[in-house]
Amino acid sequence: MKILFKRFFNKFLLFGKRTNMEKEIFQQVQIIRNLIKKYIKEDNVININLPDGIKKIALIASGSSYHSAAIAANFFRNTVHIQAQSYYAGEISILENFDVYPDILYIFISQSGETSDTNIALEKIKNKTDKTLSVTNTKNSTLYKNTKYKILTFAGIEKSIASTKAMSSQIFCLLLIALKIMKENRIENYDVLSQIIRVPDYIENAYTKQEEAKKYAQLLSRNENAVILASGMFYPLAKEGALKIKETSYINTTAYPTGEFLHGHIAILNRKCTLIALVNNSNVDFTMNVLEKVNSGYKTQSLIISAIPIDDTLKNTVITISTKNDIDFMFSALVIMQLLAYETAFKLGRNVDKPNGLSKIVK
Repeated sequence: MKILFKRFFNKFLLFGKRTNMEKEIFQQVQIIRNLIKKYIKEDNVININLPDGIKKIALIASGSSYHSAAIAANFFRNTVHIQAQSYYAGEISILENFDVYPDILYIFISQSGETSDTNIALEKIKNKTDKTLSVTNTKNSTLYKNTKYKILTFAGIEKSIASTKAMSSQIFCLLLIALKIMKENRIENYDVLSQIIRVPDYIENAYTKQEEAKKYAQLLSRNENAVILASGMFYPLAKEGALKIKETSYINTTAYPTGEFLHGHIAILNRKCTLIALVNNSNVDFTMNVLEKVNSGYKTQSLIISAIPIDDTLKNTVITISTKNDIDFMFSALVIMQLLAYETAFKLGRNVDKPNGLSKIVK
């Protein structure tokens, strides 16, 4: 009965959606549920093949996939306690020499598996090591065939130019890799596992914030510039939010680490500019102090996407998505920013599925 209800609910979520992008945003909850069934087996065994003796990780990608890589690299460093670094594939592809080491696992991330600079980077590296792993949505793609280890994200065809479900499934699979490494390194991973299993519920909760996102989109659509602030592993998430707004609405949107914004970048607020801030459980006081300094010198209405209820004396707009940990907030905030980008572009009359001048490989 519970399974039948979930199927009905997921079909209901997709009913009446206006574009491929909106449909794909609302497909994410079922994709993550399917990944849980696919890769987390009895006794919490992670059904992923990895090489032995991983000491370091390099994550290589472009676009939204790079933001997945940067988020994961932060998580590997701070939670798995293993050295990890993210690289833009395009930067590696133009280097004459890129040092490759035998104790590093090289992870290549691409929705299509046909991203040219990512595949060029793979060609440079695979000749020097077989510790290569692809995270892709496309079986038998160039990337999939040319790496020794492979993980499919099972996101289905993503028709919209702006990546939504492909990216969330990438992040989820990268967290599963983290769980696997924690287990092999005898690091207690039960808390992380329990957080990951709850991700679909928090995504569903984020869907309920669409009307709030639509209201703030009215303000965002009136300005030609926007800024997104975030700290730690949420900074690359802010970069993804900025990319989504740029891709779909053409608003000039830039992400900054929250504290860094005060060091000169704040001058952008001398022009009409929308400000968005991500507030996770551990950086509330810090972020609110920054926003207080912003409001003391500039007239701007900020949107705060917060993991906890905020008693905001600055009278900012607040979208609260109550979460208990960074993993759940990450997926929740990702969905809310996707909805915000979508509603802003829709209000401006943009073709969100086929933005001007952009193309996409879909396989």
